[in-house]
Amino acid sequence: MVGGGAAGIRAAISAAEGGAAVSLLEGNDRLGRKILISGNGRCNLTYRDADRIGHYHGGNPSFAGPALAAHPVADSLRFFRDLGIETKEEKRARLFPCSDQAQSIVDVLTDRMNQLGVEIATSAKVSSLSRDRDFHIQCADGRQWRSDRVILASGGVSLSKLGADDSGIRLAESLGHSATGFLPGLVPLICNDACVHKMHGVKTWAEVTARPGNGKRSFSDVDDLLLTKYGVSGFVILNLSARLVPLLEDGEVELSINLFPGKTAEHVSELLKVRWEQNGHRSLEFSFAGLLSGKIVKPLLERFELPGERQVSQISKAERWKLAQILTSWSIVVSEPRSFDYAEVMIGGIRTEEIDSQTLESYIVPGLYFAGEMVDIHGDLGGYNFQWAWSSGFVSGERRGS
Repeated sequence: MVGGGAAGIRAAISAAEGGAAVSLLEGNDRLGRKILISGNGRCNLTYRDADRIGHYHGGNPSFAGPALAAHPVADSLRFFRDLGIETKEEKRARLFPCSDQAQSIVDVLTDRMNQLGVEIATSAKVSSLSRDRDFHIQCADGRQWRSDRVILASGGVSLSKLGADDSGIRLAESLGHSATGFLPGLVPLICNDACVHKMHGVKTWAEVTARPGNGKRSFSDVDDLLLTKYGVSGFVILNLSARLVPLLEDGEVELSINLFPGKTAEHVSELLKVRWEQNGHRSLEFSFAGLLSGKIVKPLLERFELPGERQVSQISKAERWKLAQILTSWSIVVSEPRSFDYAEVMIGGIRTEEIDSQTLESYIVPGLYFAGEMVDIHGDLGGYNFQWAWSSGFVSGERRGS
């Protein structure tokens, strides 16, 4: 087992439960480092609907279907419940451990591996992998292992500060596999709009719609939007970036921001009319007090040349309508993602056409299996990627022990 993250650990447990003698090799000095930082240290284990294929992306998203069906959300929850993890549901049907501690997830997984007799080797950076009758695994520090089967679950290049790199990809390539190009996924986006930069640090609830152009369909989401000195972030941007980043390879993409989700320009115009009739003495800028952050209002009024100091009783119907349209369809342009250092996942990986989707065994090298992020599958933000790790780890490990 190469890789001690979510997928590798789940695969090790699955294989050991099937009766295999398992060694888990982790290049870092501790297991599950991405688990520990996920969900702001709380670990979004999965989602209620995380076995729906529509939440997954890649060159061939349907590749994930058999593994998700073999080990769906209900099985993941049952697995963790048996380990002592009780879960709670939060917005968007996200599931977290009741302890609110990601460390508890790593602790119970490690305990289960110890109970099953899994050999855990940390600081075991695999430098070469070869195969004759058996696989030969060589670590950088000289340690060696032999095995009849190997599961590669060493992840991708996102969050390199945690020790992530492409070493597992290169091991697979050394045995004849090929990989797609890599892009940062679930990542903030760069926008060179000075108006956005002036709002640095503001978080607001918003509906964001991506309009790719070139005949491609628009798509949207509603959640927290974070405006920054480099562009945009927050849950809604990170989640949309799973589909946006590949589109940015072909050029800039327009985002339409509705600061009043669920409301049309007509609704907002009427809302403003009522507010202004009640307090006609207030300035246009001050009229938003208690409705929308002033750090958003002032730059927007300046950007669209609306008179922020004028009393609202003096604002024309045409100006009110213009403002309502801006507030419900504010257009900005994003140019590129931030680097892998800020990405939660890697878009791309080992090509899925080289792997059996039912077993996750290589078509090229018998006895070689894959799990997790190093395969060209990535999910929407949060627990979807963990569900892919739990499902693919279970399937590859189950076969490992057969």
